Amino acid sequence: MYSGPVPEEEGEFGQTMRGVVGGTKLFDRFTLQRVLGRGGMGIVWLARDERLDRLVALKLVPEAVCFDASAQEDLKRETRKSLMLTHTNIVRIFDFIEDGHNAAISMEYVDGSTLSSLRVKKPAKCFEVSEIFSWTASLCDALTYAHGTAAVIHRDLKPANLMVNSRNELKVTDFGIACTLRDSMSCVSVRTSSGTLNYMSPQQLLGEDPSASDDIYAMGATLYEMLSSKPPFYSGDVASQVRDVIAPTVAERRAKFGIQGESIPKYWEETIAQCLAKDPGHRPRTPADIARRLRLTGPVRVTTETRKPMFTVDTRVAALAGSVVLLIAALSLVFSHPPKASPAATLAAAQAAPVIGYAVEKPMKPAPPPPASVAPEPRVIEQPPALAEATPAPVEPVVKALSKNATLQLTTTPSGATFSVYPGVIAGRTAPGAAPLRTGSAPNAVEDLPPGRYTLFFHNEGWPDDRAEITVNAGENVPVDYTFPHGRATITSVPEGAEILFGSHSLGQTPLTVDLPLGKQKLVARYPELSDKSQTVTIATSAEAKVTFQMKSQSSHSSRSRATPTPNAMDKIGQSFKHLFGGKTDSARKKN
Repeated sequence: MYSGPVPEEEGEFGQTMRGVVGGTKLFDRFTLQRVLGRGGMGIVWLARDERLDRLVALKLVPEAVCFDASAQEDLKRETRKSLMLTHTNIVRIFDFIEDGHNAAISMEYVDGSTLSSLRVKKPAKCFEVSEIFSWTASLCDALTYAHGTAAVIHRDLKPANLMVNSRNELKVTDFGIACTLRDSMSCVSVRTSSGTLNYMSPQQLLGEDPSASDDIYAMGATLYEMLSSKPPFYSGDVASQVRDVIAPTVAERRAKFGIQGESIPKYWEETIAQCLAKDPGHRPRTPADIARRLRLTGPVRVTTETRKPMFTVDTRVAALAGSVVLLIAALSLVFSHPPKASPAATLAAAQAAPVIGYAVEKPMKPAPPPPASVAPEPRVIEQPPALAEATPAPVEPVVKALSKNATLQLTTTPSGATFSVYPGVIAGRTAPGAAPLRTGSAPNAVEDLPPGRYTLFFHNEGWPDDRAEITVNAGENVPVDYTFPHGRATITSVPEGAEILFGSHSLGQTPLTVDLPLGKQKLVARYPELSDKSQTVTIATSAEAKVTFQMKSQSSHSSRSRATPTPNAMDKIGQSFKHLFGGKTDSARKKN
């Protein structure tokens, strides 16, 4: 789970399994190699699982938990929940092992370091937005999966529980386990709340029931620390500050510490502040919502709460039965008292009978006549021609079944990109050769999409192709605003009014500010009767690029050689006399 020993510190509740050293074989299965991490919640060893012949991270549970049956049962339950987490950015939990004296949790070994360790190695002790961009997208996707698909809340999200492996992939560790251990230890300590104080929401601090909104707050505090070197509140009475104080912006905190670097985009500042809102109702509702606000790209799932149907099966059947009863009553009234019922009234009664329920293919059968014991013997009355003509066909139900499929409201930045929708998860940034389920150009709506997972491929000429993964539930109307990785450039020219070309596309006339793909991009400026000018500019997310085209070339008279004037007739005669009388020419004088 961790790579490289961290500074050893005696746990608050004592070292776990005292006397255990490298080379020890535990549970007749795991051979310990070296310590990866040590703290109050246990020691983590790099161990070899002899049974499966693989390296694992083995978290040895504190002795206090091993001898507390209730605490151990809580930890088993949380481990079982974590076993369901199968996401590429979440550390896998393999097993909970116990032998009557000791207990441990085996999990995936990550050959990397925590974000906390990586941060302190930076010269400014913090990252730039461009450095954590892809990690943040992976974190949003992992939390969306955990909250929505697995219904598991982390409860202790912080930089120390986020790792980056040798392939630069983010891994979230200790999903629910660290908090369960901490809660269990509260039985034998003064601890009263789970989580790490610097990253806890006001609601978690007060001991309210765990909520996904707690992870949203912790993610805001984590991003804040990654960009400013400290969590929002880190000294003094932190608990009171978490409840009552509004944290300064990331830029203000950087200025306080004298940190120089790239500017923080406004939408990052706003999103982090919203995550840190005291009221959970003012925070982003889901991690996918955070991803949209931060304009992240990559495989970020989009999911919302499942809407409950207006009717259950039983209530729909009851409503349909009630409609039939009303229709029978109306017909009984017609046959029982024909003189009082006009043709128009009979037609109106039939049409007014409410029909609720699913649409049916066949017309409903007419109701049987009332029993003789209930209704009097009907009279034989010939139906007037007008009524015969006006009698409608059996009334079809007008309220259809509630839609079981979803709708996507697709938009892109920049707009106009084409999209293809494929079922399932497809790797790679380019759409496969197979026919897609749906295609179109954004903005657009993709309707009647069955519940499940899909891969969206986006193409915009001049921009790198990209993709996103989404998960939709039945009956959802999901907004998907895909943003291509881009930066901004301000373009000017001398004189103004030059047309700027990006590939074959015209971006407009100078001066203008446009969004461009990340990386090195070639721009061409065109002005009437002047030669085209081109420049290569580097586009980044953190800073706006400045480009100026000098369309008029500056003449340098000093560097130009003056043309020799053509001699006229008088000059030629003068040169002849100089030659006859021994006059020296300029070339002769130079030679002498």
